[in-house]
Amino acid sequence: MNKQAIWFIVNPISGGKKVHQSIVELIDNQLDKHLYLPKICYTEFAGHATKIAADAVKNNIPIVVAIGGDGTVNEVGKALIHTKTALGIIPTGSGNGLARELEIPMKVTKAIESLNTPVSKIIDVCYANEVPFFCTAGIGFDAHCADIFSKMKGRGLLNYVKIGFSEFWKYKPLKCVFGANDFDIFSITFGNARQFGNNAFITPSAIIDDGIIDCTIISPPNTWQILPIIAQLFNGNIHSSELSENYRGTKFKVSTEQNCLIHYDGEPLQLKTNELIISISEKSLRVII
Repeated sequence: MNKQAIWFIVNPISGGKKVHQSIVELIDNQLDKHLYLPKICYTEFAGHATKIAADAVKNNIPIVVAIGGDGTVNEVGKALIHTKTALGIIPTGSGNGLARELEIPMKVTKAIESLNTPVSKIIDVCYANEVPFFCTAGIGFDAHCADIFSKMKGRGLLNYVKIGFSEFWKYKPLKCVFGANDFDIFSITFGNARQFGNNAFITPSAIIDDGIIDCTIISPPNTWQILPIIAQLFNGNIHSSELSENYRGTKFKVSTEQNCLIHYDGEPLQLKTNELIISISEKSLRVII
């Protein structure tokens, strides 16, 4: 049997040095060497994962595995769009949204084992202007928190929750135009998948390969509405909230008073325009589940 090349792209920051060293050891011990010829690649700077993945495509590597969080997965995956190279994931991040959506095991050992019996699936890719995302993107409070979170030394869900509670009291509703209507919003989220990560289901009706974008608009909550809406978010019934408006489509446009601060797959980005256009490319990324 001919062995198949497989590249692993490791973000040494995600999870810490000891974590990624132990993962490399687990790959060496658990990956089926009768099936694969593995290569370990380490990222050294922002965007390096995209460059490595693009090199893999040029070398006709069948599978490239991202080891890290949603940011690393996005960096790797964007180079594989509309190619024959499949994206694998070993999740070590804070949210692991795409891995959870694809039901990839959260335990590293189980994620490696699943690569030994690979099953491929082709999913949609969405775009925030020209920026690809695989799970969610949006504006408002979530983007604001993502921006602060990205500047912190500590990661993890607990730190994100702390930011959310501290920033809630300072945050002012965002004025925007959505469709033909004026809104004062808390957040607008566009979902290719159902969740941000950590099983927080912001667009719970989204299907990752149906060619449709789901949208959830959250109106500014009062103090007494915070805990109920958090519970609805994690229970997967955010659409039942009186604060929620929900839409589905293949293209959306939002205009704000100032240049948009967005989040995409958990990463913040300050756009140089006040217009955000969300679009979708149906079935354009091959993934290993």
